[in-house]
Amino acid sequence: MYIIALIGDLLGPIPFVNWISTPITIIALGIAGSHTGVSLYSSKRIAGTLAMMVAEVLPFVKIVPTFLIRVYFAKKDTQESEA
Repeated sequence: MYIIALIGDLLGPIPFVNWISTPITIIALGIAGSHTGVSLYSSKRIAGTLAMMVAEVLPFVKIVPTFLIRVYFAKKDTQESEA
């Protein structure tokens, strides 16, 4: 999941590539999350995921690696709930 998030964050600042890469990255993270047990779209994590999607649309905020931050906190939350 980190590789998908990294690629999405690296392609984010490129003006017209962002329009294609952001939806593809969001879908790929959803698929990868369902396979690894780290769902970004669960009822408990949907608010952070929606905030990530909005941040990716804003012009100056897309410089921040929002996909990586979201995946990190989702994995951390999953590990804490399993322990």
